[in-house]
Amino acid sequence: MADGGSGIKQFSEETESAVVEVAKEVKDTVGEMIEQGVQSVAGPQLTAQSFDSAQDKQKKQQEDQKKIAEARRVINFYKKTEEDLRKVREQKKQEETQIQQAGKQEEQTKKEEKFQQKTVSKQRLSEDIARSRAEIGKGHGIGG
Repeated sequence: MADGGSGIKQFSEETESAVVEVAKEVKDTVGEMIEQGVQSVAGPQLTAQSFDSAQDKQKKQQEDQKKIAEARRVINFYKKTEEDLRKVREQKKQEETQIQQAGKQEEQTKKEEKFQQKTVSKQRLSEDIARSRAEIGKGHGIGG
């Protein structure tokens, strides 16, 4: 069970590092978009070179969007994995509780059976004593 705790810690660390990476990429992408927006408002004259540069920027934007989509997919994967782990832990806890309850029920049943056996034994002993007294009371004398 000790390994479960370290696994969760490792999972949390991996999730945190993935989130930090995604945040950095998103921040860089947003910065680039703002920069492009400012440049488009300023309206520099487009030359063939700047047109190629615009195409390069568009390709980079598309690549960045792909990276962001992949990062989101990874984050969703980790979220789903974390939820699945939570469900498994919850189910295991329920199973352990059921096992404990079954053990307690079995123990209680054994106690009740033992008590009933003692009660029956005492009752038989009382009957045997009563029968013995009745026979002693009759005597073994001759005649009657």
